[in-house]
Amino acid sequence: MPFYRLFLIAWTLCVAVVFVMPGLLLHDDWQRLQDRKLAATFPSRPDAGDFKALRRAYGRAREEWPAPVVDPSVAFMELGPLERRPQPEGRELARARLGRLLFMDPVLSASGHFSCQSCHNRQLGWSDGLRMSVGHARRTGRRSAPSLYTAGYRDIFFWDGRAASLEEQAAGPLLHPAEMANESLADVVGRLRAAPRYVSAFSEIYGGTPIVFSQIADALAAFQRTLERPTRFDRFASGLPTRFSDEELWGLNLFRGKAGCANCHFGPLLTDQKMHNIGLSFFRRRLQDLGRYDVTGDPQDVGSFLTPSLRHIRESAPYMHNGVMPRLVNVVALYNQGGGTLRPRNEKEAADPLWPHAARTSNLLERLELERAEIDALVSFLETL
Repeated sequence: MPFYRLFLIAWTLCVAVVFVMPGLLLHDDWQRLQDRKLAATFPSRPDAGDFKALRRAYGRAREEWPAPVVDPSVAFMELGPLERRPQPEGRELARARLGRLLFMDPVLSASGHFSCQSCHNRQLGWSDGLRMSVGHARRTGRRSAPSLYTAGYRDIFFWDGRAASLEEQAAGPLLHPAEMANESLADVVGRLRAAPRYVSAFSEIYGGTPIVFSQIADALAAFQRTLERPTRFDRFASGLPTRFSDEELWGLNLFRGKAGCANCHFGPLLTDQKMHNIGLSFFRRRLQDLGRYDVTGDPQDVGSFLTPSLRHIRESAPYMHNGVMPRLVNVVALYNQGGGTLRPRNEKEAADPLWPHAARTSNLLERLELERAEIDALVSFLETL
């Protein structure tokens, strides 16, 4: 190759390195900076260019996603894939299999007609599809059966947070008069001790001593720790090839931004595992439920309920502690108006010492002014979780 051509090539490369490349790098840095602001600045009526920016921003590693818009008091953890436990083996597998057998068996109920599965059915998102569950003697409880998908990963249980472990939680449904209606845990143990197949199964796993309730709770917990499954969002957040529509990406951005969902639903579990009053206690109304207050007696807890995980949320309608929201769009509409509101009907109600506490909803709630297209986008994203 002639010398002058080599010189021109070298000169062109030098010009690119000295003048062009810095400009490109500066432009990329500027673009990253703009993308980091998208959770706060994305328009309510986006165009094709806005969606292109959104796809670019969420195509990066999660630590480079747009900065979330959350209250300063919130210990936010980025949304991400749940690291599931490995499949059980050996004795752990035997415990889980025994737990599954117990979970499906109505022998745990006083009447012999109800099993754990009656209110937590796999085909219904490990819930029961009812506003409020029906149990012993066709009695209706006052709360909706929560999904068990994330049960093995949480450290607080029941809508009012009264149990701190799966093992502790196990006794609740067994003794509740509107659920399995056993008079005592000894009744449950006695029926299993009278069943040869359970005597053999428990002996093989726990040794030759007579069955005790702690073993029953242990087996049930072992089974529930195997229920979690991967989701579309898990795959997307892991960087695996997963096609999200523009609407779903918009919903993700709203979730972490304008809609405020990430104040309480964050991290791989999509819950802060805390108690909040969102204005659904129906104080002094037919559906009254004072939530955490019934456990603690602390007026500050009136109307507070546990933040549920949103994993697999599309499978477990209806929603809220009392099942009053039949669809996800209803849930979003509630938060769009800033949560529920309470107004006293008369002076007697207004003078009730618990009234101010029931009416004081979480400071994380505010009117959102979401447009209909934004609500639809948020629901589309929720259905990927």
